Amino acid sequence: MINSQDFEKLSTKEKIVKVAAHIIVTEGLRKFTAKNIASYLGITDAAIFKHFPTMDDIILTIINDYVSKCSKSAEIGIQKGKTVKEKLEEVLRAHIQVLEETEGAVPVLCFEFSRSENEKFTKILHSFIQNYKKLLSEVIEEGQREGVIRKNLNPEETAMFILGSIQAKVFAKVIEKREGPVVPNPDIFIEEIFYGIMER
Repeated sequence: MINSQDFEKLSTKEKIVKVAAHIIVTEGLRKFTAKNIASYLGITDAAIFKHFPTMDDIILTIINDYVSKCSKSAEIGIQKGKTVKEKLEEVLRAHIQVLEETEGAVPVLCFEFSRSENEKFTKILHSFIQNYKKLLSEVIEEGQREGVIRKNLNPEETAMFILGSIQAKVFAKVIEKREGPVVPNPDIFIEEIFYGIMER
């Protein structure tokens, strides 16, 4: 989980969200209960519901925080980068940072809810993926016009390839029950992405 010194500085509400994300990734949605979160924090179940009316509200907070931070950081990264490569690198680094903050909980939730009837979550996640894909596609198209990204690639499919690669890192961590960061070496990960899409 997160550094205990940093964790202690958080409000109880923030701690609940951090612990919830940790449980979702390490133990799965079945263990995502008020009792389990309370046990981690050394508080009562009732204390959880002082901050969140329902368990769904905790999930919504995790998803909304992730979506908001990823979207904002992607826009900032694109403005910050001077070249297409810099823009993509900024976006990927920012996404990885947000991913690490939630230990990869949102990609896990994406998978869990992809076959779910729960529209409350799937609508938010679908909207985020569509907007994020559009943003990345535009940068990829710019790169194709400049001749730095392979012209034979479909921009939308390439954007989904990037998102899928991030998702795959989360699943690898979950399946391997690995401790530590979701993306152990962001530089190598970004290099691998670029190897597949950049003109040589």
